[in-house]
Amino acid sequence: MLHAQPAARPVSLSETLDLALENSAKLKKTRLDRQTLELQIKEGRSAFAPEVKAGVSLDYVPFLPTTFLPADLFGGPDGGYVAATQGQPWQLTGLVRMDQPIYNEAARRMVPAANVSRSIYDLLTTRAEEEVLYNTATVFYQTLQAEELLRAVNANLEKLDALERMAELQLANGYAIPTDVKRVQVARVNLEAQRQNLVNGIHALHQTLEFLCGIPFDEPFDPVEEMSDPAADSSRWQTLVLELESTTEYRLLQRQHELNRIQTRSMRGEMAPSLSAYAVAAFQAQRPDANFFDTDRRWYNFGAVGFKLDVPIFDGFRHRRKAARMAIEGLKIEEDRHQLSQAKKLEFYQARDQFSGVIQMLESQEENVALARDITDKLLLQYKEGVAPLTDLLNAQTALSEAETNYWQQVFNYKLAVLNLLKAAGRLHLLKE
Repeated sequence: MLHAQPAARPVSLSETLDLALENSAKLKKTRLDRQTLELQIKEGRSAFAPEVKAGVSLDYVPFLPTTFLPADLFGGPDGGYVAATQGQPWQLTGLVRMDQPIYNEAARRMVPAANVSRSIYDLLTTRAEEEVLYNTATVFYQTLQAEELLRAVNANLEKLDALERMAELQLANGYAIPTDVKRVQVARVNLEAQRQNLVNGIHALHQTLEFLCGIPFDEPFDPVEEMSDPAADSSRWQTLVLELESTTEYRLLQRQHELNRIQTRSMRGEMAPSLSAYAVAAFQAQRPDANFFDTDRRWYNFGAVGFKLDVPIFDGFRHRRKAARMAIEGLKIEEDRHQLSQAKKLEFYQARDQFSGVIQMLESQEENVALARDITDKLLLQYKEGVAPLTDLLNAQTALSEAETNYWQQVFNYKLAVLNLLKAAGRLHLLKE
């Protein structure tokens, strides 16, 4: 039975990047982390809300405590004491307590940290998006390069097939020798092996793209892009400049440094007094037995409201040393920012130099392919006329195949150089335009 293969859906680079951003597991986890942050912020705000606790305790005291009361309370001599036991063996106590923070300097100083933390997680999401864009675009262009190489190999195979038929015809007419036919066959077998390797590589690249884009493996699709003039947009990328402050990595370090300052100030604020209000309501019953539901026996209530002021006096310099440690972390972030500044400049300058060199090489390879094709066409015509030997034609054909391979490799190098330049300049989002 014959089964019709579904037509492959053409997908442009922009569509591929959209699919990758939509289905990236790393991006989904980063967005979930962002939602977790919002819950943590709400959890932190709960520290300013009133806290209500309730509890019930049941105690059995087999040996009651003893206290000494003045004897004159019971008509005894002055200066004497009477031993008396306190309470009953069975004791039931219920308590409801509410605490309301009023002033806490450490918590007040941490309030701005919420917006800074949001900015950090937003930048982490942006960085994850840039990684997805870079990796997906790299595989996309690798796929296009392999497909172009496959087209070039197929075209050369067609030429060798025609040359083999021509050599066999000349051999039949006595104008060629058997060795000529075998040479063509050897060249064709070598190209077929190269073609099979390309087919296998393209299949693996398609599967990789399907994985990155979240497309089912049994759903064929075809990456497409205009490749007739790959360097047509080179002037657009040559005008890129490095704006260090706008790069994701630099802004991320800035926010981390800002958060470090807030945490350091909050740590120092823990040495300030804190004030809170409280309200307590309790009930208690004491019985000689466990019968607490006897209505003839009394229950005793208790209630209180007030304020509590906590004043740290000395903690062995623990908070001071924590603040000093946080300050050192801030200095490390500052050093990272300086190092990043130099590293990004180096990355940008190298990417720009690589881009300029690739454009020159691309122009040279394009001229080289045109020259190799012209030589091959002339030798083919001369071979048909019986003027040029087959060896020269095969050598020219091999040189043309190598020139075309080098050309498409250079096309990929150009696309990769553009990616590296956009990555260094922090402009990978331009790939979607």
